[in-house]
Amino acid sequence: MTKPATGGAVAQTPDGAASVMEEYHHALGEKDLDTVCRITAPAFDGGMKECRSLTPVQFGMLSADDVKKLKSTRVDRAKLQSKGPDKVLVPPGAISPQIAMMAAQPKTFTMAWRGGTWVVID
Repeated sequence: MTKPATGGAVAQTPDGAASVMEEYHHALGEKDLDTVCRITAPAFDGGMKECRSLTPVQFGMLSADDVKKLKSTRVDRAKLQSKGPDKVLVPPGAISPQIAMMAAQPKTFTMAWRGGTWVVID
């Protein structure tokens, strides 16, 4: 197991994936580019470089209400879909509260176990 930026160990379980998804949302709310890109860069065709160039644009689109919601995001572990030991799907209904952007364009996040932690790959 490795330790994410928040300092807790990440387990190779759906619960571990949920913890990293919460960390991602909290990092969005904090506008923490390093943490957001550590978790989501694999989902970008251009990897880390593309994440670092596009994510600040996303930060700029967040309202004060969005930031508040992101900082308090929780993932309902019962709604996760395990696809084996290395893949977990996080449907939109598992994430609350939802910010307007996510509610308008619901997305299922695909997370994969890579390099000793969970990352978003789609």
